[in-house]
Amino acid sequence: MKRVYQNLLRLYPADFQASFAAEMWNTFFKAEEEYRARGRLRFVHFALAELIGLVVGAATEWFSKWTTDRSLRGRSLPDLRMLRPPGAPQNLWFRGACASVSQGGIQDELIETEKRIETFIGHMVHAIANHDFPKARFYSDQERAAREHLRRLREMQSLDGLAAAVSPSD
Repeated sequence: MKRVYQNLLRLYPADFQASFAAEMWNTFFKAEEEYRARGRLRFVHFALAELIGLVVGAATEWFSKWTTDRSLRGRSLPDLRMLRPPGAPQNLWFRGACASVSQGGIQDELIETEKRIETFIGHMVHAIANHDFPKARFYSDQERAAREHLRRLREMQSLDGLAAAVSPSD
């Protein structure tokens, strides 16, 4: 059964395998031991459900890969358009992206970003609980990006506060 499962994991696209195969294998291995202990009938039911799920999951993943834009296919790779160019100071590069945001706007955006992070964490926990690892990875990436955005907002807020303290009053 383990060999069959391992071979069926190879049906998934290479990027999916690199990201999730180890997690899927470990989860399957633990569940297999548990279902073997419950009896032959439950184990056969479990094995059939897992094998069918693997084939359907692989087909779904390939369909998704073929129908999405090429820029999204390498989901785990960074978006090069968002990377800071060499030599550009970090505070100037990220400050320029949000230059039109006022101090009050920054405070509102801080609150909204914190709420978004909480939402992503909730979705990620739910996806993990349902063994939907691609969704869990997606929400993990979204949370990471939101935390980075929150860090930049806090940096902008502190720079604005520092600039207000240093500049002469009218």
